Parts: sequence; C-alpha cells; structure tokens
Amino acid sequence: MKVYGLQFEPKWEKKQDNFLYIKQALEKEEVEINSLIILPETFATGFSLNTEVTTDSEPSLTKSFVRDLAVNHRSWVAGGMIERVNRQSFNRFICYSPKGENVIEYDKIHLITSLEEDKAHSAGKKCKLCDVGPFTMCPTICYDLRFPELFRQGTRMGANLFIVIACWPEVRIQHWTTLLQARAIENQAFVIGLNRTGKEPDNIYNGNSVIFDPKGKVIDHLGSQTGILKGEIKVDEVDNWRKQFPAQKHKREELFLPDINNACLN
Repeated sequence: MKVYGLQFEPKWEKKQDNFLYIKQALEKEEVEINSLIILPETFATGFSLNTEVTTDSEPSLTKSFVRDLAVNHRSWVAGGMIERVNRQSFNRFICYSPKGENVIEYDKIHLITSLEEDKAHSAGKKCKLCDVGPFTMCPTICYDLRFPELFRQGTRMGANLFIVIACWPEVRIQHWTTLLQARAIENQAFVIGLNRTGKEPDNIYNGNSVIFDPKGKVIDHLGSQTGILKGEIKVDEVDNWRKQFPAQKHKREELFLPDINNACLN
C-alpha cells in the first residue's frame, strides 16, 4: 500500500486556502489508487483554539473536502479537524474510504494542558480501530504519542498500523522522532508520523514527518521543508516479524496495571 503524507504550513484559520493548497498539491502527484493519503492535525485551520472559527458543525466543510479527496483519488484519506458535537468541541481524526465512506472518527484522548487545549476541547475516551485496505489502523493525535498505553491497547485490539497526526513543535522535535520509533519497535507495527511546518502565534513547527517499519527502520523521512512523505507499507512485513520475533506473546500483563485493559475499550 502506497502512502502519501502532506507536510505543509496551514494558513491560520483559513479553511478554503488550505483546501486549495492540498487539492493542488495532490493534483501534481501521481497518486496510485487504493493508496493512503494523510493530512496533519487541524490541517484546515492550524492549531487555533478559537472554536468559533475552527469548529465544524453539520454540514461539515472539512468532512466534505476529505470525502471528495478520497473519491477523486480512489484512496483512503485521513486527517485532523475540530468538530462540535452537542456543544462540545473535539480535536478529531477522520478517515474516508475510496468509496467516500466515513470509516472512523477518533477524538484526541490526551489534550495538552500547557497550551490550554483542555480549555477549548473535550477529551476523547476511546481507543478505536478501523480497516484501511489490508491494514488494521489505530489513529492517534500529537500528544497521544507520549502515552505508550494507548498504543499497546491498539495492539491488543489488533492494530498493525498506527498513524500519528500532529502539530508537534520544533523545540521538542527530538522527542517526536524518538517516540515514533519506539512505538514502532514496541508494537512491531508500522508507525506513520505526519507533522506540519511553519509558524503560529505560540509555536514554530519543523516537520520531520516519518514512516517507521515494524523493526523501527526508516522508510521515508522529511526534513523541515514542505513536501510529501512517501513510502510503501506491506502487511506481510508485520506478520512475518511478529512470527520471527514473537515479543507480543511474552508480555506479562497480569503483573502490570491491570486496570489499563479497560481504559480504552469500547
């Protein structure tokens, strides 16, 4: 399965400008059908906490845009948005199938309090999975990356692909790449980290989007410039490595935090 991740600088609170940029960038790329296209966290607005501007209510412009991309490119398209539901706003990961089906909506569980994200949004409560082509994908968002229990829960539930969409700041970029690689190695799964670039009022972002294979090897890595992350991921590589080195079977979960088994289950 081919992967295309758009690393770019979203224009602050300007959805239509960002939609146009993404559309044109993908039109220049020869995207294979049944590929996976990934967009960053809050790609339509930037990491603005002004929910009067950023939130989508029905009918959702952002969902319609992502659905149209999926249908037009006959591929899976995933990305992040802010959506209001019953007077609450959520930092939400969405994904659409090549047929335009909404296959998952995951709400960011770990909101970063140092940026007061928890004052603007409500936290999600569930780890979720969905099928993306031959893969079972577990979505996560930015700060979620620092919490390995979430990824372990995804693995327990059957995930072999993790996607981390982010607005991860330059000042902590070493943590970003280190943690992504660790999550791939720990869970013997593909991990795709899709970050953004540019400046905003409170942060500077320098990309470093990357794809790690189940052994922690880099498949593709972008630096700090705008670009498209590209790679090919094969589910057989996960299956073969887990059989060759069956670390998942050697876990002694009965000894460690038994309550985490219930933390993310539906």
